[in-house]
Amino acid sequence: MRREVIFIVLLLGSALGLAQQIPAVIERLEISLWPEYDDPRLLVIYRGELAEDPKNPLAFALPNTAQVHAVAYMGPAGTLLTAEWQLLPSENGQIVLFTPKSRRFQLEYYDDVLGTSPQRAFVFRFVSDRYEIRDLEIEVQQPLRAQGLQGGPALEPRGADTRGFSYFGRRVGAVAPGTLVEQRVSYRKTDALPSLRPAAQLSLVWIGVGAGLGLIALGIAGFLWFRRRRAVSPANVSAQFCARCGYRFRADEQFCPQCGQRRAM
Repeated sequence: MRREVIFIVLLLGSALGLAQQIPAVIERLEISLWPEYDDPRLLVIYRGELAEDPKNPLAFALPNTAQVHAVAYMGPAGTLLTAEWQLLPSENGQIVLFTPKSRRFQLEYYDDVLGTSPQRAFVFRFVSDRYEIRDLEIEVQQPLRAQGLQGGPALEPRGADTRGFSYFGRRVGAVAPGTLVEQRVSYRKTDALPSLRPAAQLSLVWIGVGAGLGLIALGIAGFLWFRRRRAVSPANVSAQFCARCGYRFRADEQFCPQCGQRRAM
């Protein structure tokens, strides 16, 4: 038993060491914070794009209260494919480790940080210990039946989608390795129900592979990447968002980098 424990520790240590050998550069990273979306907890979504093809595993620090929901990468056909992942203990929480097979990746996890009092509030903290991020943006979705969402630092209104969700956000910009990024969010909501029915009842079926070795989507390859990209109402911000997939354009972009759709003018 002792030799087995030592062997497991060595394996985890070598995997994490491999992730630290050649620091990757993240070209852009969007972090979406969706409280009470399809679960009473906070849903956190990382949508990232590496500056170069991945050579080593990626590692992101997560709080102890986090539960990884899905990890994926963009396949050659433009659909999301499931990536195997490992969850490692760390001094201040846990680390999720995965190797995407393309530059674009997505990580989703739930975090149990919300209470049930009518005045809800949480603090999201993110530190990229290992990677330079050239462009970081934070997006916050206001739950249905919620009012008065505020953020610190301040969040700008980003429009609404056809389902009634309102979005807010801020551009952080370039982030050096080891820099703490913090976002405080508060809003008022009098019920404890999520905006949508629980994730376990959705049509997307997941099967766990081992203990923390990943999730496999059955039947709908790539559904994960786009199911949470809002279908934005043209009456609100038709030129700001992609009409096909809901991607929010930057000021200098004329074509959607996710689906190729030309930006509406």
